[in-house]
Amino acid sequence: MGRLFPSVTVLLLVFVTSKAFEIEVTPEYNVAAQIGDKLELTCSTIGCESPSFSWRTQMDNPLGGSVYNNGSTSTLTMDPVGFGNDHEYLCSAFCDNVKKEKSIKVDVYSFPSAPVIEISTPLNVGEKASATCMIPKVYPSERLKLQLEKDGSVLDMKEFYEEVSTKTTETKSLTLTFIPTFEDIGKEITCVAELEIDEMEFEPKKRQTSQRLSVNFGPQNVNITVSPSNTTTQGETLMLACRTTSNPPARIVWGKELEDSSVQHIIDNDTLIIPHAQMSDSGLFICEAMNDATNKTERATVVISVQGAPRITEFSIQPSTTVQEGDNVTILCSVESNPAARIVLRRKSDSEDTVLYSEDGVVHISSVTFLNAGNYECEAENALGESKMAAELSVEFPPKDTMLSVFPSDTVKAGDSVTFSCTSEGIPAVQIILRKKTGGADTVLVSESGRYTIDGAQLEDAGMYECESSNKLGQQFKNRMLDVKVPPQNTTELISPSDNVDEGENITIMSTTYSNLPPQTVPQKIHPSNTTILSSQNETSTLCRVIKTDTDTYMVACNETGNNTDVIEIAVVEIVKETDLIIPVIVALSCLSTMAIPALAILLYMSRKSKINGSYSPVNAPKPNV
Repeated sequence: MGRLFPSVTVLLLVFVTSKAFEIEVTPEYNVAAQIGDKLELTCSTIGCESPSFSWRTQMDNPLGGSVYNNGSTSTLTMDPVGFGNDHEYLCSAFCDNVKKEKSIKVDVYSFPSAPVIEISTPLNVGEKASATCMIPKVYPSERLKLQLEKDGSVLDMKEFYEEVSTKTTETKSLTLTFIPTFEDIGKEITCVAELEIDEMEFEPKKRQTSQRLSVNFGPQNVNITVSPSNTTTQGETLMLACRTTSNPPARIVWGKELEDSSVQHIIDNDTLIIPHAQMSDSGLFICEAMNDATNKTERATVVISVQGAPRITEFSIQPSTTVQEGDNVTILCSVESNPAARIVLRRKSDSEDTVLYSEDGVVHISSVTFLNAGNYECEAENALGESKMAAELSVEFPPKDTMLSVFPSDTVKAGDSVTFSCTSEGIPAVQIILRKKTGGADTVLVSESGRYTIDGAQLEDAGMYECESSNKLGQQFKNRMLDVKVPPQNTTELISPSDNVDEGENITIMSTTYSNLPPQTVPQKIHPSNTTILSSQNETSTLCRVIKTDTDTYMVACNETGNNTDVIEIAVVEIVKETDLIIPVIVALSCLSTMAIPALAILLYMSRKSKINGSYSPVNAPKPNV
């Protein structure tokens, strides 16, 4: 805040001389005092050692200040200066009844500070705005002139001469409405305030304030540069720079367009760096330049192509790599490749691989069987290389093809070793249980990997054997019958009527034995020159009308697996022949059928009882051998 005269104190050196009594007032002329400042008026005398002073206004208004007398000087201090100090002041000095007076005019004003510029914010290019030049605490305001300038050119001006002023300080302003342009960016706007009071001496009478215009505008000329190139090879580093002009500086946001047309946000920065670029980085990149001050957004796009050998991102078997027979299966091979790759799906085999028909790397198999199980391979190839990936399909199925084998055969001789072997296929792996079937509870056999061996089979080992093959999906049974051939054992014979008979009698030989196969119990007559095999039916042989030459040794034969020979001796006693009418009848009946044996025995008995000479007595007859 400037003042024309700060407080003025005049020290008057009074020299005691013979000069006449005089009075002086400082300042010498009229004074302009700024409202609110401090003002001192000094009255001094010469030619008087002890003067007296008095101060007053011409209209006898209050002084509006304080008086301090000191020797030959008197000071009137007004602090602060106000409207009440706008008067003409009179200083009176008395010396030895001599009075001297002198006046001074005080004019008050208020022009304490530079103008203030207020601009409606924000200033946006093309949008209506205003600038206000304001000067506070002005008096007298009717002498004020305000002017708005831009780069030295006057935009608007206002004078307040016609306004009626009152004794008060006022704030005056000038408002300019305008539409900012790009040319206004960075330009300076100036407010000039001038208090034109020629009759007052004070400085400054002209004040001004300047302010640089900050004009906002949305992003302009958005562009993207890519280094080294839009098309590159995987592994290289890409640098994408987005540039634009904007005030305030734009906020840059990078994004990438996804397959569903949505945009994935990447980073807020004007430069996007992609180290070790991969094929997955290919696509449409978007740079958005946003100016929040203007609420405007501009964008630019660039297509990035990262080339490389194919990369299989997924090779899967759905719904799972382990399924059950009858399920539907989809084999999917997803490949990342640039340029596009040729995709081949195969089913691997030891003999020859099978190429599967696929559409975009997808194969559908309806109602799978165990034949579809195995290893599958996906191969992707382009000009830059190839990639392979394998997966295994496991098809679960209940036991099939269950077989129960018997080695060396299911018919063996007693004492031979026999092995049962059960094989079966199934996924999950099958569990095999071997059993020997009996009439009551079955016997579970202790087997190893489905094999069970009987060392030295016996007749009690013969019977039905069962293999049960099972997993979580089901079970299957196979049966085999084991037949153990046992040679005859404990062979016995019943000779009727006796092994010692008379000529002409019939002899019946009934054999019993223990064996498996059915025994061939056919007696054989042993002779040095030849062997005679007797006829047999139902294990019974009959010698009809024996003669002396039937006396001999007989052997009972057995089955094909062996024998248990029992040797018997038959003695035929020669007798004198007598006429006996009943004998031919008996002989004829006895030889008709072996079914008549009981009747024949009774007739023989009765015939022998009736004999007188050479008769056969049952009491004295030898007992039959068993």
